Amino acid sequence: MIGHRCHRCLWFDNQHKTLDELENKDLGYCRKHKPVVFANKGKYYGGWPLVDINDFCGEFREDK
Repeated sequence: MIGHRCHRCLWFDNQHKTLDELENKDLGYCRKHKPVVFANKGKYYGGWPLVDINDFCGEFREDK
């Protein structure tokens, strides 16, 4: 389990151009499920969840 981290997962995407403007380079998108809707300061946005490279979940699939 300790090796099942997002940065080794098939669903992890840290190459998307929208991530270039982030200061924290340890983040990426989880592409396992459809995009989600979230609210920030009364406005609604849609997109894939941002995850840290060291996060993990029960749906890990190793990227070969």
